[in-house]
Amino acid sequence: MRARLIALVVTLLAMAVPATAMAGGEPGSPGGGAGGIGQAQQSSQWAATLQKAQSQAQAAQNAVNGNAPVNVAGGDITGGSNSANQTAGNGAKSGAGNNASTTQTSNQSQDPTSGGPAGSGGAGQAQDSSQWSATAQAAESAAQAAQNAVNANAPVNVAGGDIAGGSNSANQTAGNGAKSGAGNNADASQSNNQSQSVGGPPAPKPLDPKQSAPKGDSKSGGSAGSGGSGQAQGSSQWSATLQKAKSDAQANQNTVNANVPVNIAGGDVKGGANSANQTAKNGALSGAGNNADTSQSNNQSQSTGGSSCLVGCGGSGQAQLSDQKSATAQLADSNANANQNAVNANVPVNIAGGDVTGGANSANQTAVNGAASRAGNNAETTQSNNQSQSTGGSSCLIGCGGSGQAQLSSQKALTLQAALSSANANQNAVNANVPVNIAGGDVTGGANSANQTAVNGAASRAGNNADTSQSNNQSQTAGSSSCLFGCGGNGQAQINEQGSITAQLAASCANALQNLVNSNAPSNTAGGDILGGANSANQTGLNGALSGAGNNAGTTQNGGQGQSG
Repeated sequence: MRARLIALVVTLLAMAVPATAMAGGEPGSPGGGAGGIGQAQQSSQWAATLQKAQSQAQAAQNAVNGNAPVNVAGGDITGGSNSANQTAGNGAKSGAGNNASTTQTSNQSQDPTSGGPAGSGGAGQAQDSSQWSATAQAAESAAQAAQNAVNANAPVNVAGGDIAGGSNSANQTAGNGAKSGAGNNADASQSNNQSQSVGGPPAPKPLDPKQSAPKGDSKSGGSAGSGGSGQAQGSSQWSATLQKAKSDAQANQNTVNANVPVNIAGGDVKGGANSANQTAKNGALSGAGNNADTSQSNNQSQSTGGSSCLVGCGGSGQAQLSDQKSATAQLADSNANANQNAVNANVPVNIAGGDVTGGANSANQTAVNGAASRAGNNAETTQSNNQSQSTGGSSCLIGCGGSGQAQLSSQKALTLQAALSSANANQNAVNANVPVNIAGGDVTGGANSANQTAVNGAASRAGNNADTSQSNNQSQTAGSSSCLFGCGGNGQAQINEQGSITAQLAASCANALQNLVNSNAPSNTAGGDILGGANSANQTGLNGALSGAGNNAGTTQNGGQGQSG
């Protein structure tokens, strides 16, 4: 039996290797024992982007408005109305931002024509791609608004006779604000496509003893003892993104509104209504945010056609290697401080040797103070890898080597985020109505009121949102073989590794401090009768602090492996 098998192998070899093949093959194609075409591709891409944006806005305002008429007479003084009106607006706005976009694309394709009649080496193909990207961004913004507003109405009348004065008022409106924003936006995209293809003729028909053996195809392996095609692919992608955004907004406001008429007379004092009205608004707003988007995509495809090699054929060798790494670090820091000192005073003073007749006295104050701060990070990392290997069918009959396939994929993603937000609102509001009347005769006073409305609030928010997605698909397919004796099996191997680490820290702090003083303290001293109007002190104080911190991390890993032989 063994002798018959050896005789059959010798007969097939003699039929498969014709004289022309042994002599050098057809013109225009490689002869016997010719090596296949070797192809090599190498691609390297490197990108580094460094950005820094710094913005600062300062608005400092000192506003002093004074109405201080002075009258001194030995006789009578008849004065008109006195008023001091002040409107002060102050604001600072600052913004800093960075926007970096990095795109790397590499496409590699190989499609050789090779092969000889007998003992020919297969086509060798090699591809190597490396991509590296680094982005560092820093944006810092600071806005400061400082306001000092003083509004005073202080008429002074001194007379030996009578004093008849009109109404006295001091009205002040002060607005102060600071706004700051800092943000970074980085987009890194890496794409690599590798394709290798080795063609081949369809499987031949069974041999007829009356026909000569087929000759080697111009695209693929030869007739007998031909080596299989060798293909190798290597891809490496690395991306690092570092972002820092810091925003600071401070609004400091000092407002003083005073109505202090002073009347001193040897006779009678007749005064009109006295009022002090103040509206003070102060606010600070700060925001810092980072947005990083990293996308890594790699597609590897290897395909070998069918082979017409008959005896002692080597199998196709295929290898794929993919490595993806991504690191993202983000820090957003936002701070908003609003400090407000508001003083509103109505202090008319009347001193007379005779009678004092005064109008209504009122002090009205509205103070609004607020601080808002927000810090957030948004990181999205996507890694995708597709590997596909396919070998065609073979018509090899005896001593055929199986196809060898190997795939290796590694994906790593590291995301670190920290968001810190702080909002502080400090409010000191003083509203006073203190009329003073001193008379040797009668004191007749109008209504006295002190009304104060104070609103103070602080809001802080810090949040992180990280989304990491890793996907890997590996597929291996080996075609059927018509081998009859001594056939080698197909070798397939797949390795998939995915690792992801996400660390998030969100800290938020909101402080609202409010000190309110509302006073209505009329004082009357008379040698005669005192007739006073109604007295009231009304105060409304609203104070609130809101703080929120949240983290949202989503990690998805998908690995699919399929082998078919």
